[in-house]
Amino acid sequence: MENVKIYEKPMFRSSQMIIGMDGWVNAGKVSTFSVKYLVNKLEAKKFGEILQGEFHNYSIQRPHVSIREGLIQSYIPPQSIFYYWRGREENLNLILLLGVEPYVNWPKYVDALLRVAEEMNVKRIYTIGGYLENVTPDEETLISSTTNNEKLLDKLKKVGSVLTQYSGPTSIYSEIMWRCRTKGVDVISLWSAVPAYIDGIYPKAAYYILKKITVLTGLNIDLADLKRRAESFKMVSERRIVKQSELRRLLKNLGKRERKPTYIL
Repeated sequence: MENVKIYEKPMFRSSQMIIGMDGWVNAGKVSTFSVKYLVNKLEAKKFGEILQGEFHNYSIQRPHVSIREGLIQSYIPPQSIFYYWRGREENLNLILLLGVEPYVNWPKYVDALLRVAEEMNVKRIYTIGGYLENVTPDEETLISSTTNNEKLLDKLKKVGSVLTQYSGPTSIYSEIMWRCRTKGVDVISLWSAVPAYIDGIYPKAAYYILKKITVLTGLNIDLADLKRRAESFKMVSERRIVKQSELRRLLKNLGKRERKPTYIL
């Protein structure tokens, strides 16, 4: 397959794909952290990658290097790695993609992704995103959802997500969703708001998104450790807020406004 390297080919009659990407979709590291969590929790196995060479501008998306005491330890360019997990039931097999949103050539990148999805008999794709918003850590975490299949709208409402109303610039997730309309593959995109002052991982958003994904996929995993991490993060954030008077004033003002979800796809 062009732009794809497969190390090991799992054979699935049916599977579901979950995508997390770094870049525009990854406020609070919600997208990548959620998929990394699943990879580690399920002990998913790496089986391939999308070759990234023609999808990135290295002057904008720099590779990551690690140097210790003058000696280079690692050099990691942008990567899109596929993992698989074989469930006990045939329809619970998972393909996990942990990647970086391409800077150029979106159509060819999506071509590569969808070829892998076809080979793995993927019936549904989930994409995960986080966006910055003026919210406080005490507010309910709203999860917005978008799909390419009208028949799934009731299910999305039943799991407690808010259906998206949005028009504007978008991410590669929308291209994936649009292209899948003609391929008979359902796509569900789940997004969470992340407080604008958060720097780093925001586990609360990941927890609430993964709660919904476990229901939608039928995946039976215990998220208690992630819930504890989210609660611990909240306590640390509260201590930080107490120490910073300007941040306290900001959050006090945010608490007075009417809560309306916003969305980026």
